[in-house]
Amino acid sequence: MVEELHFKSDSAFLCLLLNRRIGFIRVIDFRSGALPAKRLFIQSVAKREGVEKVITLVEKDEVSSWTRVGFVREGTIPGFYKRSDGHLCGCLINERTASLELSAEAVRLAERTVAHGKKNAREVPEDLSSVTITEIEAAAAHKARDEVWRKDKGLNSFDDFGREASRIFVEATSKRGRPNYLSAEYQDCFGHSLIEVLRPPEDDLDVLAVTAGMRVLCQQLEDRGIVSAFGFAPSDDIGVATAYTATGFRKTGLLAGGIYSSGARKDAILWTRKLVNPTDEEM
Repeated sequence: MVEELHFKSDSAFLCLLLNRRIGFIRVIDFRSGALPAKRLFIQSVAKREGVEKVITLVEKDEVSSWTRVGFVREGTIPGFYKRSDGHLCGCLINERTASLELSAEAVRLAERTVAHGKKNAREVPEDLSSVTITEIEAAAAHKARDEVWRKDKGLNSFDDFGREASRIFVEATSKRGRPNYLSAEYQDCFGHSLIEVLRPPEDDLDVLAVTAGMRVLCQQLEDRGIVSAFGFAPSDDIGVATAYTATGFRKTGLLAGGIYSSGARKDAILWTRKLVNPTDEEM
């Protein structure tokens, strides 16, 4: 589902990670500078493949270059590059290759979701021993993913977000609840990780299972020395917001049309958590 496409010229070198399952492109830029050729290549690939959302993650000093080619700064991931933050710039593909402005109501919806998540998170116990967490192989996680996505009930896709990354998969099940599946994609060299939840929580037991799964994944990532964790969730999903908040994440961005979930494209909250602070010895 994920393919690497490259564009290289005397002044530009891009890698596009094209995810056809969710209509999404992540741009990795190996050379700085705002060039119309970058925009034209991205736009041509996106239109050809029917992609609606494009993002890139860059250092702070590169944000202005991307805004000049039609992107909008939509969020920040603390510690994305270990000792510096990653700035997420995105766009929705249309004739101008520019992000549509989020409406005031869209922003208020996200804030209400975060507020409800914080309120509910206060009711989530520290002791979640009633939830069974089992690390599973990729094949089992992908089988569950395919079944859920076949029914248009998927939240995250477990597809590659980065290049040459590693993954952990866990199954989380509350007593008398249904199993849900979570994954963490991490890159030791950069020290960041992407947390994904297979399907939206359907009830309180599901929220507890997802929370317990996130806590276990974050602990494993912290033990590996991973600096930061982040994830994307629909801006109207209070259950996921509760799980992220109860695991110590906070909202650091809002992406227009940032996620394809349950068969529809929705605005997405960027949830982030700093796991550890890198030391000089680690560097």
